[in-house]
Amino acid sequence: MAANEVQMPFIKNLASSDRKLRTASLDSLKTFLSTRIRTNPLQLPEALRLWKGLYFALWMTDRPGPQQRLAADLASLADDGGDQNASSSFRAVWYAAFWDVIGQQWPQIDRHRMDKFLLLVRRVFAAHVRHARGDADVAGVLAEWPFEASGDLRRVPLGVRLHVLDLWVDELEREGILAEGEEKGSDGRVLVERVGEMVQGLLHCPVKQVRERARESYDDERLPWVKKGDEDEEKGAEEEDEEWGGIDE
Repeated sequence: MAANEVQMPFIKNLASSDRKLRTASLDSLKTFLSTRIRTNPLQLPEALRLWKGLYFALWMTDRPGPQQRLAADLASLADDGGDQNASSSFRAVWYAAFWDVIGQQWPQIDRHRMDKFLLLVRRVFAAHVRHARGDADVAGVLAEWPFEASGDLRRVPLGVRLHVLDLWVDELEREGILAEGEEKGSDGRVLVERVGEMVQGLLHCPVKQVRERARESYDDERLPWVKKGDEDEEKGAEEEDEEWGGIDE
């Protein structure tokens, strides 16, 4: 039986109004994926079919609460892993399929549905960088998709690129990777520097909006290569002004 014939029924039920049915469907999908991590490697065509089904499950989900929960659930699907080599291979394929599908479908998303897909990109990006810590293959998918600086740039729509450039520092901080990145030689520091190199590569992108957004995010004061001296001097000057009491007559 083809893979999509097996998975699509419970993927479709992720958009059900029945909470128990949604939960059971999500559990079934998690079990399927965790089994594939440990046994038969997931191939890109199968991952693409799965993500397309998941995309439409979110498309059909109404109301902010269920949408937010489903976006978080979909982002967590790659959390269960087997041995390091198997989970790395699975996640590299899994995230490449996500960025491929979201890129294909993005132009069809109307303004009424855009918020939930912006949230999905944020949640999946956070999971992606969490799993990319210490994993060069999974990190490399970021360079091939949302931070791609050469080749066919049309694969990743402008809206997706700008959204990722808006959120990447926030999500590295939220995942604790920026804090870990303060330690030289740590997996967190290596990842922060590697993502920074990806963003730096976009400073020469032919698209002006991407160049400008990349420059703004690369200069975020939370990043380890941004000097804090000017900010400290300005703060010190403000404190001196507050202490100045004028000339006594």
